[in-house]
Amino acid sequence: MVATSLSLSIIFGGIFGLSLQEALPYIMSGMLAFTMAAYVLYEAPEMFMANASIIRNHAYPFTYYAFETTCKAVILFFHNMIVFYISMAFVGGPLLPHWSLIFAVPIVIIFMFSWGMVMAMIAARFRDMRFLLPYVGQLLSVLTPIFWHPTNLKGWKTALVDFNPFYGTVEITRQALMGSVAPSKVWVLAIVSTALGVIVWAFAFTINRRRIPFWI
Repeated sequence: MVATSLSLSIIFGGIFGLSLQEALPYIMSGMLAFTMAAYVLYEAPEMFMANASIIRNHAYPFTYYAFETTCKAVILFFHNMIVFYISMAFVGGPLLPHWSLIFAVPIVIIFMFSWGMVMAMIAARFRDMRFLLPYVGQLLSVLTPIFWHPTNLKGWKTALVDFNPFYGTVEITRQALMGSVAPSKVWVLAIVSTALGVIVWAFAFTINRRRIPFWI
C-alpha cells in the first residue's frame, strides 16, 4: 500500500500540481478507505462459493460467513491505518484521526455487510458475476475520487460523485483519517447508500435464503 500510494502520489501530484506532502495523505487515505468499502465487489462475491462444501454439510447461519469476511476486511483496515500514520510522520501529514471515525467505521461496516450479502447471493446465482464484479471494482476505483479531487469535475460530470455510493463511504472515512470531518452531504450519501443496502439485503435474503445451498 505504501509503495502504490507513493507512486500514485508522485504521478498524480505532478499532474495536478501538488506536492508530495499534499498528495500522499489524500491518496493513501483514499486507497485505505476504498479498499475497505470495495470489499463488496472484490471479496464478497466469493463468500458463499468459497464455503460451498461447509454450507452443504453444516447448518451454520449464512450471516456467519458475512461476519467472517467482513471482520477480515476491517482488521486489515486497522492494520493498514497504523502504517498510514507511520507514513504520515515522515511527510508531515496528520498523526491522529478525527473523532468522527468512531461513527464512520460502523456505517461502512454495515454497508459492507449488507451489500456484501447481496453481491454474494448474486454471484452464487449467476456464476459469471464472480469474475465480473472485481472488474467493476477496478472501474469504480477510477470513477471514485481517490486519486483526484471532486472539485475537478464540472457540469454533469459531478454526477460521478453525487450518485456514487462508494464516494460517501470513502469520504467519511478519509476525512476522519486526515483529521477532519466530511461535509454533511457526504454523510447523507453514505447513510442513504447503507440504508438502501440493508433494505435490499433484508428483502433479497428473506426470499432466497433457502435457495443458496442449491445455487452453490
